[in-house]
Amino acid sequence: MGASMRKRLSRARYAACAVALTGAAVMAVTGCEPVGGLDAVTVAITTQKLASGALDHEGVKTAWLNCHGKAENGGPDAGGATQPVTVVGVDCEGRTDTGKKIIVFGRVTGITGQSCLRGLLTAKVDGRTVFSVSVLGDCAHTGGGKPPDGPKPPDGPKPPSPPHGPAPGPSASCTDKAPVQGK
Repeated sequence: MGASMRKRLSRARYAACAVALTGAAVMAVTGCEPVGGLDAVTVAITTQKLASGALDHEGVKTAWLNCHGKAENGGPDAGGATQPVTVVGVDCEGRTDTGKKIIVFGRVTGITGQSCLRGLLTAKVDGRTVFSVSVLGDCAHTGGGKPPDGPKPPDGPKPPSPPHGPAPGPSASCTDKAPVQGK
């Protein structure tokens, strides 16, 4: 009877693990379903990838870069209808291979695949502006065409400095949701 009981427990554990892994796989494939429009997670990850490439293109070797995205609009309106997210605020921090501080910040208003962001994004290394763009990435080969030139971001105060610590990896999460309007 002992062997039979172990066999049933083993099968039960296997089934429980299979269910858990299947659920995780479904979440990974579907991602965090956006309310509509832009998805803060996708924008953060794409910004991280494209900003690292753009910095490298400008001669800045990135040791690490970590970006966060937050929906700035969207969610339920006064009548209860869900409005799509059309603006995602992005804040990134990182370090160069020589230890200099990198910040990338701005607002994304459009994304095409994982190769093109539209909006206003600025990158600074140790306080020096490396780029300030309205398009980041390769939008010509994504069917997006060239967008109209937008206004340049103002030279205003820097975002608050994050605490220093070990180099984190990507940190976008499914908790980045559209804010509830009117509350």
